[in-house]
Amino acid sequence: MPTVRGPVIAFFTSAWGMLTIAIVAAAVGFFASQLVNQSLGADHESSLQKLRDSYEKRLSNERERVAVKAKEYDIIDAASQRLQEDNQELLAGMSALESRVTFYKRMTSQKAANVPLAIELFELLPTKDPKVVRYRLLIVRSNASGNATEGRVKVKVSAGSRQIELPVDQPRFTLRYYQQFSGEWRLPDGFNPERVDVQVRSGANSLDRRYKWEIKTR
Repeated sequence: MPTVRGPVIAFFTSAWGMLTIAIVAAAVGFFASQLVNQSLGADHESSLQKLRDSYEKRLSNERERVAVKAKEYDIIDAASQRLQEDNQELLAGMSALESRVTFYKRMTSQKAANVPLAIELFELLPTKDPKVVRYRLLIVRSNASGNATEGRVKVKVSAGSRQIELPVDQPRFTLRYYQQFSGEWRLPDGFNPERVDVQVRSGANSLDRRYKWEIKTR
């Protein structure tokens, strides 16, 4: 018995209908794939953002750790330098104490008793000004009684046949056991000393010493 098909069914079962269905299906599939891709793209972008945030946080933490370590290193380095300075000061103090003990032992020895007046130290030190030199002079006296005596010191420097007298701080002094002198000398322009003559007069004792003009380097 023949089947009666309506116009709609007849259209969809025809070649044109099948083609239309295929086109519609393709369009639906295309738009569906676009929606899926957009959804995946949004998820991918979100994942990348989370990954960037995570690495930035880790980088910030590492920077903070490095800053803390750098600060700790600065503290340790400063403490180490301070310790070295303290050790140097301690060694210098011990050396000065040993020198002082040796000095007093020498002053109280029998040999010193036979030398009533002596120059224990004379040195020339540089300054920032090349025309200015700093001097240090230490005069010692062995005297068991400890009675003081007055004295005078005079310093002359020579360059060839030219000789000049340099001023000494408090050239007149009262000497009991020792007397130290220190100060600065400014040399005349063009004057290059070769030797230094130190003259000390104290009561019946006199002392004359000649030194080469040498400026110590520190």
